[in-house]
Amino acid sequence: MPDTTALDQATSVIEKAWGQPIDVLEALAVRRLCDDPLLRSAMHIRTALAITDNAVSVHQDRLHAMTDPGTCRPSTS
Repeated sequence: MPDTTALDQATSVIEKAWGQPIDVLEALAVRRLCDDPLLRSAMHIRTALAITDNAVSVHQDRLHAMTDPGTCRPSTS
């Protein structure tokens, strides 16, 4: 899986470790803050990865838009 992101890998590890889908684990981590501090920590790290993954995608899209040969560029004269 060469196209697997860090977020995808984290999601997979978390789901395997707790044996439940990520949606269920997100709800558990929010509702039961004291019951499983390790789950809460893992979900917090996953959230940080999701934010970073999104920011990288946005910046890549902007970079591609700026370097696209078909894009009109303002004249410098």
